[in-house]
Amino acid sequence: MAEQSLKSSTTIDQVLRPGTQLELIFDVDLINDFIDVRAAKVLDMADDQIIITQASPPVLKAMIGRSPEATFVRRDPVTGDIIRWGWRAQIKEIVENYKLRPDDAQGTTALIIGCPSIGGLTETNARMDYRLNITGDRKISIQTHPSFGRVSLLDFSAGGVLIAAPRPPQAKEGMRLWFTLFFPILTAAGQPTVINGEAEVTRVTIDESEQMAKVGLKFLDLDISATRALQKAINYYMLEEQRGLSRAARESRAQGGGQTP
Repeated sequence: MAEQSLKSSTTIDQVLRPGTQLELIFDVDLINDFIDVRAAKVLDMADDQIIITQASPPVLKAMIGRSPEATFVRRDPVTGDIIRWGWRAQIKEIVENYKLRPDDAQGTTALIIGCPSIGGLTETNARMDYRLNITGDRKISIQTHPSFGRVSLLDFSAGGVLIAAPRPPQAKEGMRLWFTLFFPILTAAGQPTVINGEAEVTRVTIDESEQMAKVGLKFLDLDISATRALQKAINYYMLEEQRGLSRAARESRAQGGGQTP
C-alpha cells in the first residue's frame, strides 16, 4: 500500500489533535485503480485508543477487528513542511450515541481505534491513498498526447489521474504516453511546480449523454524528484481540504448556537 515509510520516534500525541481529519484506507487495488478510503475526524484521545467520528462511507460492524491504515497530514511547526503520518489502526468498537461531554444534548456514532505501538507511527509517502477532485480555483492542469486534443483534469492521486478527453477518444487501454502536470504550488526557486512522466491508459469510459470521454492514467515509475513533488502537492491540497472542513464545522456550530429553540 505504501510506497515508502520512514520509521519515526515521534509519538501520536505530538502530531495528532482533536479535530484532525483522518483517512482510513482499507483496500488498495493498483491494477484496477480502486481504493477504499473512508474519511473521519478525531474527537478525543486516550492512552491506548483514539475516538473518531463514524467514517464516510460508514464503517460497518462486520469491519470491527480490521486494521486499516490511518493517515493524516500536519504542517511541521519548525520547518513548515507538510508531512503525512500513518499507522495501522485496529477498529476496536462502534459506539452509538457517543457524547464528547456529559452535558451534550445529542450523541453521535463514534469509532474507537487503536493507537500506534512504539515505533508504529511512520512518516509515509503513500502511492495511491487519496484522490483529489479538481475544482476551478485549484488551477491544476495537464498536457498529454497531442492526438487526445484539449483535455481537462478531473481528479488525481499519487498513483494516477483521471482526465476528460474529446470524443471519440484516441486513447486505448494499455497505451503508454508522456504527460506534464502543472500545479500553482511554488517550488523553492519560486516557480510553479511542473511534473513530467510516463503513464499507461488503464481505462476509457464513454457516457453517451456527455460530450467528453473519461480516461484513467496510471503513473509509471516516476523519478524521485517527481514523486516528491507530487506527494508535496497532494499533502498541500489535503491540508487545504482539512482546513476547509474545520471552518465549515465551526460555522455550523456557530449558526446552531445562535438559534433559539
